[in-house]
Amino acid sequence: MNIHATRYDTWSFRTMNDPRIKRYHATRAARRGIVATHAVVTAVALAGMTAGCATGRTWLLAVPLVALLVWIPATGLLNSMTRGLLELRARVLDERQLAERGIVYSRAHRATSGLMAAALLGFFVTTSTGDDPRDLSVPLAVTAVFLAVLHHLLPLWIAALRVQDEPLDEPDDR
Repeated sequence: MNIHATRYDTWSFRTMNDPRIKRYHATRAARRGIVATHAVVTAVALAGMTAGCATGRTWLLAVPLVALLVWIPATGLLNSMTRGLLELRARVLDERQLAERGIVYSRAHRATSGLMAAALLGFFVTTSTGDDPRDLSVPLAVTAVFLAVLHHLLPLWIAALRVQDEPLDEPDDR
């Protein structure tokens, strides 16, 4: 721990490196399952939110609230399995973790940049075929929200998928 770490830094570090939580994400299959669960719950929440706004059925706006019951613990597990790589301040991380953070952000940036370019191209092609651009307001809004959420969460998902298994404890030679 860095000598410049605040009490908040120390608390965050301890919370995200709590050994009691490691058993939930000890295997690659468990980590993939948690990432998949988080992605699906995020998609369900976004679908409920956008459907509720687009159709005027306000009851659909409860879907994201219900999804939070799974999303919040899953996010905690993602932060635990990455040991707070993306949430902790840089002064708390070592050089290897800072390098890993850079790799994760650059991969996520490339992926979201490609998706944004594809979405822009899709909207350009659609409007160039003679469709009225005003008819695209709802798909454009939904795409923008989806890409904004993906831009925020993709680094966490990539970091979680890159986590390696912990080395097995070596037996005592006694």
